[in-house]
Amino acid sequence: MKRARGHSVGKTGLSRFLQWRLNTLLMRWLPRTLVRAYLGLLGRIYFFFSRDEKEEIKRNLSAVIRRFPKKQPVDLIIRRTFRGIYAHYHEKLLIAFAHFGKVCRFLLEHVEFEGQHLIDESLSRGKGVILVTGHFGAVEFLPLFLALKGYPITMVVRFKTPRLKQALVRRGSSVGITLLDANAGEQVIFNALRALKSNQILITECDEFKAWRPYRDRSTQFLGCSCPLDRTLDLFHRRYHSPVIMGLVCRVKGNRYRLKLHSLNGVNHQSRTSSISQEALEILEQYIYMAPHQWYQWKQVRTVLGDAIFEETRPIHATDEGPSLSLTDSAVHAN
Repeated sequence: MKRARGHSVGKTGLSRFLQWRLNTLLMRWLPRTLVRAYLGLLGRIYFFFSRDEKEEIKRNLSAVIRRFPKKQPVDLIIRRTFRGIYAHYHEKLLIAFAHFGKVCRFLLEHVEFEGQHLIDESLSRGKGVILVTGHFGAVEFLPLFLALKGYPITMVVRFKTPRLKQALVRRGSSVGITLLDANAGEQVIFNALRALKSNQILITECDEFKAWRPYRDRSTQFLGCSCPLDRTLDLFHRRYHSPVIMGLVCRVKGNRYRLKLHSLNGVNHQSRTSSISQEALEILEQYIYMAPHQWYQWKQVRTVLGDAIFEETRPIHATDEGPSLSLTDSAVHAN
C-alpha cells in the first residue's frame, strides 16, 4: 500500500502535489503563516514517499557543500535546503492564488530594493533590459514586485499546471506583466526580442538547465565543475545590445526579502570571448556559496554537471564579494 502511494506521489511531482485545489483555496482564506506551515507539512509527506528524489537532492547538495570551507554542519544545511524548497512553493502559490490586494501590499512592505538606479539608467537607453535571475530565494516575487514599482515586465516561465498558468497570466496582465510560456518553442524567442525592442524588462533564468542551448565549442565552470555554456542570453544581448542586469530576491532576517541587482554591462562584454551566461553563473555561484539552502536546483544540477559533481575534489572558495554581494539571511521564515 505504501509503495503504491509513494510511486503515485513521486510521479505527480512536488509542484503538482502542492497545487491541489484545496491548497489553492486555503491560500486565499487562511493566514499566510498557517498555510506556510501546512505546505511544509505536505512537503515532508511528499518526500517521505518520494525517498529516491529526496536522496538525490541530498547527494547532489552534499557533493558540492563538502568542498566549501565548513561554516555550518552539512546536516543543518540540508535541513534548511528542504525548508527553502517548501518556502519556494509557498511563495509560488501565494503569488498565484492568495488575495491579490494583500499579496501586493505584502511585497511592497517586505521587499527591499537594492540597486534600482541600475534599471532606471538602463531603461533610459531605450533598448530594453535583460534581467537575469535564477532559481534562488523568492524568485516568484520578482516580476510582480517590479511591476508594482511601475516597470513593464515580460518574463519567460514554465508552468507546471494549466490552472497555475491561467491564474498567473490573468493576474500578471492586470499589472502589466506578460508571461511567455517557455514550452512555446521558437515563438518565445521572437516575443522576448519584441519585448526588448519595446523597451521592456525581459526576465529570464540562467539556471533553467533543461532549456539550455549550449555552444558546441565552449564550456565554463560552475560549482567547481566544467559544464556546457548556454548561448541564449548572448543571443538576446547581441540582437539589440540591450543592457544586462543580474537580479536575485534573497530571503533575509525577519521575514523580509531583498532584491539585489548587479550590472553585467562591463567593458569585457565587447570581447567575442566573453559571455553574459558565464558572468551570470559566476554571480549566482557566489550567492549559492553564501546561502546554498536558498537555491533549489539541486535535483537538476547534474543535468549539466553530470557525475563530475561527485568526482571533483578541489575546494570551492568565494571570490572577493564586496559589499554588494554580502548576504545575511535566516531560515526562520522558510519553515
